[in-house]
Amino acid sequence: MTQYYYLGTLLPLLSFDAPPEISLKQLDVLLHDNLTKKDYEKAMIVRRFYDILNLRSLWLGEPLDPLGKMSDIELKEILSNRIGLPAYVYDFVDTYKKTVDRVHHFPFLLAKFFQSVKDLKDPFLRHYLTVERELRLVLTAFRAKKLGRNLSVELQYEDPEEELIAQSLAQQDSKTYEPPEKYQDLKILFDKYGNDPLELQRALDGYRFETLDHLVDMSDASSTERILAYLLQLILVERWFEMDQAKGIEIVDTIVKEK
Repeated sequence: MTQYYYLGTLLPLLSFDAPPEISLKQLDVLLHDNLTKKDYEKAMIVRRFYDILNLRSLWLGEPLDPLGKMSDIELKEILSNRIGLPAYVYDFVDTYKKTVDRVHHFPFLLAKFFQSVKDLKDPFLRHYLTVERELRLVLTAFRAKKLGRNLSVELQYEDPEEELIAQSLAQQDSKTYEPPEKYQDLKILFDKYGNDPLELQRALDGYRFETLDHLVDMSDASSTERILAYLLQLILVERWFEMDQAKGIEIVDTIVKEK
């Protein structure tokens, strides 16, 4: 396993209590210059998630999230040249040729991204992105119940026989949603912040941040896994210190629409 001792000494501590001392752009330069090609490609898998999310913004004519690696021009060129994104993206745009249909069925594209996670060779990325997927599915179930939405519609692009999905669908007619045992902590967050979307999202990002701490050896600042975890944590922290409340609510609304 490659150790990046020099890079590890350059990364300042991250916290939601203070703005980060390093930007995502600065970190990207450090990663590009110091990681092996293979490990840098792992970092780009993290950024690809936001590029996929930015496709929806591109089709809606909205500003792209800077957490993605590609600009709107680059995304348009890659969609046109059909090189640079996973094959399932091009299958999606071939199936849904109208913009309105692409936006409507965007949850299917997001589901395809998360389905591809299970094929990742890196165990850290596979584990964390699986947690991210499940967190989003639990969020979908909570919000569907709160807003009176039909869970079978909200989860129509997921495998109904998967344990998490089946457990959610079984609660379609219940008054409240009970998450799986391993996500019981999320119920506390929803009970406390369920009526304040912005605070709820902040609490969920705090949950993500702590999850990353638990997935890696915090005493080993030079491991590939710790550096990838740092990238993910910086993304979480930087987003909150760059947005105002209006932008925050807009982001939360977008997340809900993605389901």
